[in-house]
Amino acid sequence: MKINVLKNSIIDKINTVNRICSKKADLTVLNFFKLEAKDNKLNIFATDLEISYKASVLAKIEEEGEFLIPAKQFHEILENFYEDELYLENSGNVLLIKGKKSISSLPSISEEEYPLVPEYNEETYLEIENKFFEIYLEKIYGNIKTADVIKPEFAGVYMWIDKNLIRLVTTDTIRLSEIKFKKDLIITNITDELKILIPGRIITEYLRIKKKPLKLKIYFEKSQITFDLEDQVLLTKLLTIDYPDYQQVIPKDFNIIIYLNRDEALKILKLNKVFVDQTKEVKLTISPQDKIIEFYSKNELLGESKNKMEVEFEKIDNDEKIELSFNIDFLIEGIKNIDSEKVFLGINLPDEYGTKPILLKSPLEEDFIYILMPI
Repeated sequence: MKINVLKNSIIDKINTVNRICSKKADLTVLNFFKLEAKDNKLNIFATDLEISYKASVLAKIEEEGEFLIPAKQFHEILENFYEDELYLENSGNVLLIKGKKSISSLPSISEEEYPLVPEYNEETYLEIENKFFEIYLEKIYGNIKTADVIKPEFAGVYMWIDKNLIRLVTTDTIRLSEIKFKKDLIITNITDELKILIPGRIITEYLRIKKKPLKLKIYFEKSQITFDLEDQVLLTKLLTIDYPDYQQVIPKDFNIIIYLNRDEALKILKLNKVFVDQTKEVKLTISPQDKIIEFYSKNELLGESKNKMEVEFEKIDNDEKIELSFNIDFLIEGIKNIDSEKVFLGINLPDEYGTKPILLKSPLEEDFIYILMPI
């Protein structure tokens, strides 16, 4: 194998390879990734047996071939390579990485030891603008990170496709986010209802990949899902857990409905965050008679912060003050992800069964909802 390739064309893809490949001290097979020079392209493949990654870049091929090299070390060489053009050449069981002024070498292993490159079926698919899908995922991604700690089996994106809508849902059992969009905004051949749980790992890698603004194709199989970005492909097995009927926990009626200014609420919460302790608790005192919400946080070492904001009440079943406490990071995240000047806040009063979740959304649209349990 002999190839010339530009460093800038390959560096982002090797970053992804380095995240996927194992970082074990011993050079086991999963520490390695595969380079293939063929048809004027340099093809790259990496796997940890849970998630697989394929990519390709244009290259000048002098001699076709395949090579397996350690990912971590190749990544470190590339990160510190100070020339624009790489020349890669295998010599026996060694890969030479050369520039005009430098030369490095890495060992190889037998290709027969490496896992097979997974295949995928393109029969059942969905096609969507990459930038839109990324925006949708970023709005609901926070729940995946905390679910990894709180409820690992739910650390993924529940996708529900029916006749008219596509819903993306995440939860960590303390909060739940749902974003939905019309099916006519995408291209798909899916006619039957489809419900799947996509592992959070592939979502994390998809969001971290540096990608062009183009179409994303998602291929669905019985136990596998594939994200195809033309020059990059991610694929993994689907999670098999039965997802709970999350719609049962979405509040439909409320004792109190409030509209608050999004930007003002975020400024107040960021100030309160300076004074939270390790519990990250912020207390909201809602005063229907005064039409205000007071935000209060306290830290025994730093002091306290008390801030008031005027709000608009649409519905009030009880004129008495009500106090609710929340994780301040979770509350900020929910408000921040609502794309409107005002935020709808629906509250149900605690009863003999305990506290009830609040619901945040835009007053104008139902495309995104955020449900949060009080502390």
